[in-house]
Amino acid sequence: MFCSECGAKLKNGDRFCGECGAKVTQESKKVIHENKKESSKKQVKKERQHKKLSKGKKIGLGIILVLLVVVIGGYAYLAHHFSPSEVATEYLEALISQDVERIYHSLDLDKSNSFVSLDNFKKVYDESSTELDEVINYQLQEIDYSDEKLSANVSFRITTKTDEETVTIRVVKTTKKEWLIFDSWEVANSRNSYVVTDYQISVPKGASVTIGDTALEEKYLNSEKTTNLLDVYTIPQIFIGDYTITSTLANGMTISEEVNISSYNTSYQAQLDVEDLSDETTKALEEQITKDINALYANIIAKKKWDDVKGSYSYGNTNLDELQDMYEDLYDELVTDGEVALTKFTVTNVDLVDVSLEDGRFEVVVKFNYDYSINYTNYAGEAATKDGSSSNRTTLVYDYFEDTYKIYDIDGTVTYFSTW
Repeated sequence: MFCSECGAKLKNGDRFCGECGAKVTQESKKVIHENKKESSKKQVKKERQHKKLSKGKKIGLGIILVLLVVVIGGYAYLAHHFSPSEVATEYLEALISQDVERIYHSLDLDKSNSFVSLDNFKKVYDESSTELDEVINYQLQEIDYSDEKLSANVSFRITTKTDEETVTIRVVKTTKKEWLIFDSWEVANSRNSYVVTDYQISVPKGASVTIGDTALEEKYLNSEKTTNLLDVYTIPQIFIGDYTITSTLANGMTISEEVNISSYNTSYQAQLDVEDLSDETTKALEEQITKDINALYANIIAKKKWDDVKGSYSYGNTNLDELQDMYEDLYDELVTDGEVALTKFTVTNVDLVDVSLEDGRFEVVVKFNYDYSINYTNYAGEAATKDGSSSNRTTLVYDYFEDTYKIYDIDGTVTYFSTW
């Protein structure tokens, strides 16, 4: 800035010229202001020119913006796709179209469990009632979350040709993640309950079990409920329906039963019916009973006390008090207090009357014929001998030990032999 009178250079803020003393005029200030303004404009222009983006940067920024839009849009789409409402909607559409595979893959199932395989589901679905017929339209109504958002009830308004109804589909959150970040939901229940959870099967110890054509694996054995006499299996999931459950006992006996599994029938315990035994099984059982009864009376005839024979009956930790009481009573009747001396006892024929399982023990009711010989003193005081034949009805109880069944108790032993 310069003085308008003498042209001397002025300092910013001077009111009078230091050379000539002239007063600084408004014109001088205006010049100063305009100079500042011009300088400012040049600075702004310079800065704007400095910040101008290149064409490549503009393209790069555009790509980033597009990718950002795609990512946000994709995330929103996938979040909706995996949402409870969408999972329920897809399941509903599968029901309407009766797409069995889509229905199956929507359900909350342990797909590694062979009892809830797709093939088994197709059998169950074919037997079930039709899901939804003649649907014209449907509309999502509401989503009701529960269990701290671990499950949700999704309601739809269904319109058919003849009626309207509300259908609620329950979905549950699984432990897995979709695409590592999205919650995974599956259908817990359908209009028909397809699955029974924690189905329990109880069979005699050591028995192998098949359900239909599928062998029951050891992984289903419930160690908390299994006892010394019973093996208890728990199947986490199994489809409802009619099954043939076959149990092969340790002695080779086979139990095969038709069982209906449903929400009302959630457990099964193997039962025996003499009419269900095969001819081979019946023969083997009759031979075993013949052997056991003959061995019992052979020990009595040899006048062996319990301590002499208990080794042949002892196994594991099984309590033999019942068998000991039976044997000692029989010994007293026929040896200690007997009026006759039994010299022969042979079972000639056995007929099965009934068979059953009681708490894992195997009970057999039989009627058998036998021949016997006795020595006695007749009314004349003379030594006499008699050979005779008779029959008896007896219940034998067998206990499981080391892959077979052994005698546990006998009820109804023969203690009277007629001298007439």
